[in-house]
Amino acid sequence: MATEAKLLTNHDYAAAELVAAWDPSTATGTTVADTTSGYGTPLTLSGGASLDGTGIVLDGSDDAATAPGPLVDDTGSFTATTVVQLDSSALAAKQTGYIGQVIGQRSSDGSAWGLWYELTGTDNDPETDATVPVGYWHFGRHNADGSFTGVVSDSTADLGSAVRLTGIFNAQDGDHGTVSLYVGDMQNGDTTAYTAVAGTGDFAVGKAFANSAWGPYLPATVSDIRLWAGAMASQDQITNTIGD
Repeated sequence: MATEAKLLTNHDYAAAELVAAWDPSTATGTTVADTTSGYGTPLTLSGGASLDGTGIVLDGSDDAATAPGPLVDDTGSFTATTVVQLDSSALAAKQTGYIGQVIGQRSSDGSAWGLWYELTGTDNDPETDATVPVGYWHFGRHNADGSFTGVVSDSTADLGSAVRLTGIFNAQDGDHGTVSLYVGDMQNGDTTAYTAVAGTGDFAVGKAFANSAWGPYLPATVSDIRLWAGAMASQDQITNTIGD
């Protein structure tokens, strides 16, 4: 029964329905339309967020984009992906321990799930002597007490280029489900046991809901945001379905 519930079409592929897709590179103004998935939920920019012909540019102070949600059943299997280019100069001004959400969905008391960046320290660039932020990617939930439930990347986040992040929640794996994180097309960290929390509100880009308020905000450019109902089953499925 558990195997049937995973909706595998073969060993490496599982059924996955695209429920949201936003391409900011083709958008103008303050709204990014979903013209691909068939669900048509728009993504609305706020706080001064802008479009640069590539993605949604976020200043890390009050910029964000939101869509009415929940967009996926957070207690059922889903896959989420996006491309993010961090703003290293703005991150260098943040305090160690800062956690910013790239994309995610809120629950009644905070985060249902998200793709995140955590600033764990700083280093000095030997060529410029500038302060360089050092941090890691996460997929999972940032809890109200400041702890994190989920999986963390193997290596520090690349600040020099845009990075593809993909998070998968497989509700049929293990006792309560598991989460997996892919950076590019490579799995990072171990598949991790995870108990889902139901989403109750907006899907957000560049901010998260915590302690009954929105924030902290992420300084970055975010593009190619897509969500599927269903957990992709392999690296092959991710590469062939998501690309790059």
